[in-house]
Amino acid sequence: MKRVAEALGVSRSNLIERSGGRSKARGPYEKTGDAELLPLIRRLVDERPTYGYRRITALLNRELKTSKNTL
Repeated sequence: MKRVAEALGVSRSNLIERSGGRSKARGPYEKTGDAELLPLIRRLVDERPTYGYRRITALLNRELKTSKNTL
């Protein structure tokens, strides 16, 4: 098992876990708040297409924080 792991460039524990069939396939990621955040994110990206995910996240968090304070 050690030589196979070295040849593939992965850890032995990873190979052992996968060969045992213990890992189950994951389904698609869905979180309840995603549907509400997606339009806000899309609007910010459309307004600022050159911004990366970090800047968009900062803008979104700032916007959400100000909207909570006004409620």
